[in-house]
Amino acid sequence: MRSDLSTDSEPETAPESSPRSCIRELKSLTEKSPFALLAANAANTSHAEIPVFEPLTAADGIIDALVKEGVDTFFGIPGGPVSPVFDSILRHPAAKLVESRHESAAAFAATAYFRASGKVPAVVVTAGPGATNAVTGICSAHNEGVPLVLVIGDVAWAANGGRLLQNSGPEGIDVEALFDKMTRRAVRVTSPAAARSQATAVLEAACDSANPGPALLVVPIDRAAAKADAFRVSRTATRRTSEPDREVVREVCRWLAAAEHPLLVFGSGARPYSATLRRLVDALDVPFVTTPKAKGLVSEEHPRSLRHGGLAASIWARDYTKQGVDVAVVLGTDLDDCSVGPTPYVAPGGRLVHVDRDATVFNRNLPTELGVVSDVGAFAELMYQVVLEDGLRNTRCRSKLRELRARSPFDDQSFGGEDQALITPQRAVIELERAAGPEATFITDIGEHMLFALHYLTAKDPLAFQIQLGLGSMGSGVSGAIGAAIGNPTRPVVCICGDGSMQMAGMELLVAAKEHLPVIFAVFNDARYNMVYHGYKQVFGREAKWSTDFVDFAAWARSMGVTGVRVNHPGEIRPELFERLMELGGPAVLDIRIDRDVRLAGGGRNEALQHMSMLSNKGVA
Repeated sequence: MRSDLSTDSEPETAPESSPRSCIRELKSLTEKSPFALLAANAANTSHAEIPVFEPLTAADGIIDALVKEGVDTFFGIPGGPVSPVFDSILRHPAAKLVESRHESAAAFAATAYFRASGKVPAVVVTAGPGATNAVTGICSAHNEGVPLVLVIGDVAWAANGGRLLQNSGPEGIDVEALFDKMTRRAVRVTSPAAARSQATAVLEAACDSANPGPALLVVPIDRAAAKADAFRVSRTATRRTSEPDREVVREVCRWLAAAEHPLLVFGSGARPYSATLRRLVDALDVPFVTTPKAKGLVSEEHPRSLRHGGLAASIWARDYTKQGVDVAVVLGTDLDDCSVGPTPYVAPGGRLVHVDRDATVFNRNLPTELGVVSDVGAFAELMYQVVLEDGLRNTRCRSKLRELRARSPFDDQSFGGEDQALITPQRAVIELERAAGPEATFITDIGEHMLFALHYLTAKDPLAFQIQLGLGSMGSGVSGAIGAAIGNPTRPVVCICGDGSMQMAGMELLVAAKEHLPVIFAVFNDARYNMVYHGYKQVFGREAKWSTDFVDFAAWARSMGVTGVRVNHPGEIRPELFERLMELGGPAVLDIRIDRDVRLAGGGRNEALQHMSMLSNKGVA
């Protein structure tokens, strides 16, 4: 595709432009919208039977076993030691291969794919650097609690005891040890005949409902290429749940019903239970807040929503918690510094009930009165039942909540205005949201732009917003946009990213182009690591530039055959522009020259650390 929509001037001297100028030259390039085609394709294949595949090798057995269990989308990069596995993926009629440009990007994309589709993905990489490159992405998936199958190829190191390049076994880089802390199980294929069942065992470990996450299958090339007879493996999906103590649940519900300032806090561990949480909120009639990772879990337009707390918290969440929460029930979050930040969810002397499957997170960053080790969904469902049975409902905070929500939840109510020379980050976010429409999925990368996306976007359903904040890795949003679009092709994806994250992971744009994905990469271009710049200045009282020359990302995109559009001023990101970009098909890049000196007051990472006493004179709490 081509587009000649941008200028080469810097934002301070950019020529006058209008919304029409950003659309005019797209007029002649229109084709049928890709979104309708993608949706139709998804509808036609969602219930299709898996075609017959006759496995000949151990690698064939591995891929066939995974596909038959629903793992049919494979993200990765080929290489010599893993080539038999890739050959099996290419030959299997029901397997889809997504060729990433970096192994960590493959894992980031797989994580977002799971969030968008609910289907378990696989990440396939080669030995040596393929494995080591994947570490950051797999660690992120581990921190996010996302089930995925990691397949790593290896050389035939055990065949003769010789020295081989990229040896990833025990005498080499030992990938089992390398990934030990971030995988639920590691299995090395030693018998070609058992490869199929070993793949099933790895999948079972990844999908453990009590602790989902990545699981590792190591496949040496000689084992993968060996002949193996087909055999059936029947797997019954199991779900481990802990039955909460009804009397404990009743006690907690009574505390909430009697509280003056009650609060429900939903974390990303509660993500599968959105419908239950919505019913619970309505039954109890109490305010709720989400952590940043759970933004949109229950619609932020809900009349009891305080939007999200912690990093870049809404003004509603900040003001309500300042009043002093006397009873808080926290579901499915470890309450780290980014989850709490300027919104302490319980006042001194108040009661905090913390429900999580991991007891090690209790009483760490906030004082806990009651820690409950339980499946979050089971606890929430029982809360709902008890509230209905006992008629427990809190009516004390209605007027306070109504008064609070009558004010704006935003740090800047004017969003930076429309008459400025440069577009502010908040204005860019608001214009992107209005232009993309209600069905879009927004995903943000990590950086200063993330704060504005968190604060100003309004997430109306669990699929409306994604962030991989468990590790907080730059590149996770750029790469994740690929997986989000593949996982749910009926929704366009808007990736809010910085120029730093696009420089780091931007070659994934080639993947989006190859797959013809409906992704708009909105690059908040400030020519520096802006979060680092402002944080350094704030903490150390002096300035370091942390900058580069401005990169023309619109021209860069066009060099790869992708539509690129330069945005210089407020008012240029409009629905008409998005409509034309969608009609062109495939991805597009918006190079948005933002005002880089605008900040979100009190919402950054350093502020969160200061709230947790990690950068103060008081020492670590």
